[in-house]
Amino acid sequence: MQSISTGRDRLNGFIANKAKSLQILQMKSKDKRVKLMNEILNGIKVLKLYAWEPSFEQRILQIRNKEIDVIKQSAYLSAGTSFVFSCSPFLVAFVSFATFVLVDENNILDAPTVFVSLTLFNIIRMPLSLMSNYVTAVVQANVSIQRINSFMNAEEVQPDIVSQDQSQEHPMSIENGLFCWNEDGPPILKNINLHVPQGALMAVIGVVGSGKSSLASAFLGEMYKLSGRVNVKGSVAYASQQAWIQNATLRDNILFGKKLDERFYACVLEACALKPDLDILPAGDQTEIGERVI
Repeated sequence: MQSISTGRDRLNGFIANKAKSLQILQMKSKDKRVKLMNEILNGIKVLKLYAWEPSFEQRILQIRNKEIDVIKQSAYLSAGTSFVFSCSPFLVAFVSFATFVLVDENNILDAPTVFVSLTLFNIIRMPLSLMSNYVTAVVQANVSIQRINSFMNAEEVQPDIVSQDQSQEHPMSIENGLFCWNEDGPPILKNINLHVPQGALMAVIGVVGSGKSSLASAFLGEMYKLSGRVNVKGSVAYASQQAWIQNATLRDNILFGKKLDERFYACVLEACALKPDLDILPAGDQTEIGERVI
């Protein structure tokens, strides 16, 4: 009985470690697949225009096949575990009766002893049969907790990346900037020296992947600064490539929590050429809008 319990405990440890590694691999594959699908859905128009569907379909299928392989391994492990734990009560009964008979010639396996023992073994049959489910659930919960923990304990953005020196001549400037996306990653922007004059309109032009968005992120303090100095006077209004609209009125989306200043509000509408659009809308700037509907 003790030897079977010891063997079962060792088997539990092996199953838990194997299930944990498979669960981690499955979650990584799932993350890659979901990320790629999100990028495809966001850029579906470009994919259609360039007829890139077969290429991206193959990429998705490659990731999906890896995920399915891991799921198959998890299923085989779960099936084997269920079989072993289902057989445990029978093995315990067999070993117990055999040990009882062989340890002493005077031990007689009579009916009362057998039926009482079988009753006790039946009591532990249900917990043992459910043990595999408990092990799997604990492993999945542990992997999920670790993922949440790594996200919640992620390092904060450096608070001193962007300085707010109001005495500087230029409202936005970078001097000898060296930036990277990861703290231990390679530098992405090197030897950046840039001064934006007051009231100037500046456009950054370059090929895809040349670092245009990275430069904007450096001004926003979203990249790691390895060296140099970044200074921004006042606040920054940033309009990203992917528009984000609140499910609120058009006015609320423009104000974005700020107090209404009628004069400045009218200037904003004029600068953005929104007045003709407001005349078309039935409720003007009080029209409820969202990301996909009006």
